[in-house]
Amino acid sequence: MKRRPSIWMVTLLVLLLGASVCMASEDKAALQTISPRHFKALLDRHQGDPDVVLLDVRTPKEFEDGHIEGALLFDYYSSDYVKRLQVLDRGKTYLIYCRSGNRSGKSLAIFEKLGFHRAYHMDTGVIGWSREKYPLVR
Repeated sequence: MKRRPSIWMVTLLVLLLGASVCMASEDKAALQTISPRHFKALLDRHQGDPDVVLLDVRTPKEFEDGHIEGALLFDYYSSDYVKRLQVLDRGKTYLIYCRSGNRSGKSLAIFEKLGFHRAYHMDTGVIGWSREKYPLVR
């Protein structure tokens, strides 16, 4: 008589496989668009990690009006924007955001062209971040 695995065993196996795939995908090359919730989860998980860099690609005025704590300002509109990106460490992970997701999305494409392997951009930017009631430093 054959024994069939129970529903809970199959469910557990599926959950474990899903979790390992998610963790593996974060470790491998990843240039992704993510939600504010996922963005915040990555920030929280890697708080204090020197290999994870938070980049705000808005203007200095926008940055002064409120930014995510720990963010470095890399003004997308500055004449040396790409030059500044070129000197960044490609071994690090970059979390990129702007006001609405437009500039950070374009930045993600630049990161890919420059040979970066791990960069995430927040799809709705500070607008979405604020909608979730996450804090900004002023």
